[in-house]
Amino acid sequence: MRQIQILKPGSLRSFFNSKLSMMLVAVLLLTGCEASLETPEKPDDNATVSGTVTFNGKPVTSGQVGFFSLKFGMVGQAELNGEGKFTLPDPIAPGEYRVYFITDNGQPPGGMPAKYMSETSSDYTVPVQPSANQLSIDIKS
Repeated sequence: MRQIQILKPGSLRSFFNSKLSMMLVAVLLLTGCEASLETPEKPDDNATVSGTVTFNGKPVTSGQVGFFSLKFGMVGQAELNGEGKFTLPDPIAPGEYRVYFITDNGQPPGGMPAKYMSETSSDYTVPVQPSANQLSIDIKS
């Protein structure tokens, strides 16, 4: 059998006042966090990037290598040649980039783990400095 609890006079008002107080505090906290969601200012695109990609020491000879900045959301991609060499066609901003791969058939090149096929799942990162960068990217299984 259910019991019904009878509230004392004024206790219902206290209940709603405390709920209202909690909601007000939550709104104030969320409003204060809004400023931290701003994107940082992006530096100039003055870094050129080229290099070689290998998987377990052997050149990756097909597809494209991609660079994704978690800080700025920028992407640069370059074709891999028969020796695993690449050059990004345009300069990018200096910073930390996540390396990933793109193939025509969507399959990892040469047995490479599938996590490297997306900028969201790859964990291979490279620093890109202002000016010229010559990278040696060696993915391990």
